Amino acid sequence: MYITDEDNPRLPFLRDKTSKLTTSPGCYIMKDKMKKIIYIGKAKNLRNRVTSYFRKCQDHLPKVWKMVSHVYDYDFIVTDSEFEALVLECSLIKQYTPKYNILLKDEMRNTHVCKPYCKNMMTVQSI
Repeated sequence: MYITDEDNPRLPFLRDKTSKLTTSPGCYIMKDKMKKIIYIGKAKNLRNRVTSYFRKCQDHLPKVWKMVSHVYDYDFIVTDSEFEALVLECSLIKQYTPKYNILLKDEMRNTHVCKPYCKNMMTVQSI
């Protein structure tokens, strides 16, 4: 499904805002007209990832199309690494339980992340 300006009249504003985004890793926070958080995502390149939602010719799955049609604005948080973006995304999803992060809400209960402990050792921590 293709998203059009008729589906979301804010698309021109969102596209313009997105064109000015950084290419750094981070998290993006999609909000509806009531400023309620509806989706939280992470990206290794914020500009590329967020732009993919608002392209005129982007073919979306129905659930993504529905989410994009409700996006009124978005915020973003720049991180130092993809790993930091992942941890932040998990934390924000737990905190805000956005409507369109349904799959992650259930999977987050048993999420574990491996992180370097020493040169050759790893530890596993629950998030």
